[in-house]
Amino acid sequence: MNTILEKLKLYIRSNSRKKIEEDWEKTEKYDKIGPTVDDFIDNSHLFCKLQANDSLWKFKSLNNKETKNPKFASDFF
Repeated sequence: MNTILEKLKLYIRSNSRKKIEEDWEKTEKYDKIGPTVDDFIDNSHLFCKLQANDSLWKFKSLNNKETKNPKFASDFF
């Protein structure tokens, strides 16, 4: 099975520059859907930092017992 990179290389080798540019223009309608690549990378980085520092998710309850936040995701992670 080919990787995404291998498929991309094959696509570039198999198509003219004009065809690639035409195909790229067709993707413009998706530019406003979902997070931008920059936002996704920033959020991924933040998510990894938070996962590495588990103590950020520990809380003291009223009876002074340490509890953890339930495992859930409110975003796309």
